Amino acid sequence: FGCLGDDSLGRERLTSLKSAGVSVRNITVKAGVHSGIAQIIVDKRGENIIAVAPGANSLFSLGDITFPEHSGGTVVSLFQNEIPQASTEAIIRECKKQKMLVLWNIAPACQQKPAKETLEAVDFLICNRPELIALVGEGDNETIAQVLRDWGATNIVVTLGEKGALLVTGRETYYQEAFTVNVVDTVGAGDCFCGVFACSLSFGISVKESLRRASAAAALSTTVKGAQTSMPSADEIDTFLSTLGKPKGGNE
Repeated sequence: FGCLGDDSLGRERLTSLKSAGVSVRNITVKAGVHSGIAQIIVDKRGENIIAVAPGANSLFSLGDITFPEHSGGTVVSLFQNEIPQASTEAIIRECKKQKMLVLWNIAPACQQKPAKETLEAVDFLICNRPELIALVGEGDNETIAQVLRDWGATNIVVTLGEKGALLVTGRETYYQEAFTVNVVDTVGAGDCFCGVFACSLSFGISVKESLRRASAAAALSTTVKGAQTSMPSADEIDTFLSTLGKPKGGNE
């Protein structure tokens, strides 16, 4: 799901998606507006600051979507916050009606508290610590993640960069340690984490193993410059994990 302007950047994005085998039938092209773009600054440690001009993304709405028919298996929908929040919430609720597994990465941070019915429709709410604090307020990770559960969220994943990731559910708190790599550029690491987590779940992989694969993929992505260009393949993730032996970390 997404929206592009009728410009060179938009055409480049469509070509890139198609070449990766991604269906673009729910990518809307709007005339007279520019495609969304991000200006990214990376420091010597590989950390980044991002400024976003949403462009056509700001015009995307539920009416732009044709939902696919599916006849079995797990269909996963993954959202983030670069279209209007009201549109995101409406689409999330519709996806839940379609019996999809719903993941919402609240990045950039939510501008307002999500509706309770939206949070109840989300199977996994994913955020980093700054995004969590922006929505809920200060506190330790487990405590403020629990606030989201009180608001209606079921499972919360807090990504902690080099410190790993935290899963908070109604039954347990589970910590996945980060993988040690030589960091070059952290741009896209969060997106990589979310994509691999969603993909792993769609293949029926357990939540904890999906978390491990996502953490490994995110670590690998930081060893290469760029965003899309840094995303590892499934084979690269498998090879990386196979060289490590037993899972690193992962404790309840």
